Amino acid sequence: MQASSDFSSETHWEMAAKTKMGKYLTRLETGFISKSIDLSQKNLSVMDVGAEAGRFSLLPQNSKAQVVSIDINAYALRRLKQKSRHVNIILADARNLPLKGGVFDIVFMIEVLDYIPELGLALGECRRTLKPGASAVLSFGNKSSIKARLKAMQGKSYRHSYGEMIRCLSKTEFIIKRKLGYSWLPLGRTSQSSIVPAFAALEKIFGLRRIVRYSPWVIMHITRPSQTIEHV
Repeated sequence: MQASSDFSSETHWEMAAKTKMGKYLTRLETGFISKSIDLSQKNLSVMDVGAEAGRFSLLPQNSKAQVVSIDINAYALRRLKQKSRHVNIILADARNLPLKGGVFDIVFMIEVLDYIPELGLALGECRRTLKPGASAVLSFGNKSSIKARLKAMQGKSYRHSYGEMIRCLSKTEFIIKRKLGYSWLPLGRTSQSSIVPAFAALEKIFGLRRIVRYSPWVIMHITRPSQTIEHV
């Protein structure tokens, strides 16, 4: 039995990120973030919801950002704290964040919404904690995609559809600035197949990432309005 103070073993998602499929996903998601948000700005306040062991929590550190990492996995958060003592870790649920409203410049919600049935609650908390005019980047598995339907035949499924996400973002008054589809590859999340780079190249060449509505996974850059939207 592992001692409670021993945090040397990698988590499942740390190991998954090192697979060929994991590297492809991380590279695409990181690239999307860097094109959407200027992380070189000084004194940024960043919240990473569903941070796990810190794939994205460590991105803003060069700008000396104040980073708060949220997860329900205490072990993963301790792993993250070992990587950087500057990251502030909080064991909490995305649907009920124990933080003040309007304090963050950026929120990440990457690969976490698939585990949250109450999408509106998670997006509402994201909006509440963002400063007016501030940005968030989120991703989700698209239940509307062909890949989702094939997974459903195997007894698996993504949780949210593209349409549901758009409706929920509208209800929580988010503005969509940019979006991209990805993971058209006919492979699993932890695949080590040698064909991953070739399929990733084809995905880009054939413009599949622009077919967002039917993409297996979707990543979005959204912003909280600077002023409250008036509903007529």
